[in-house]
Amino acid sequence: MNKKEMAKLYQKMSSKKISIMEAKEEIEEFLETVKEAIALDGEVRFPKRGAFEILTRQPRLVANPITKEQMKIYPKKTVRFRASKKMK
Repeated sequence: MNKKEMAKLYQKMSSKKISIMEAKEEIEEFLETVKEAIALDGEVRFPKRGAFEILTRQPRLVANPITKEQMKIYPKKTVRFRASKKMK
């Protein structure tokens, strides 16, 4: 589902009449708020839905498949969503 489809669904589910552009803006505001909360706290939980967490991936060595040269992939942070048991 892309953002436009999500905005259409949000528009249908909304109790008041809103345009697709307003729906997109509200979705964008929500996503920005979640991003800021994850950056501040490292985790955002939604009861009975799931949680967004920051994971730190460890550095590792990999080989270039063509030249067989060893390369180091540096550590990085990724965001993971873990669904609750009730969502599954």
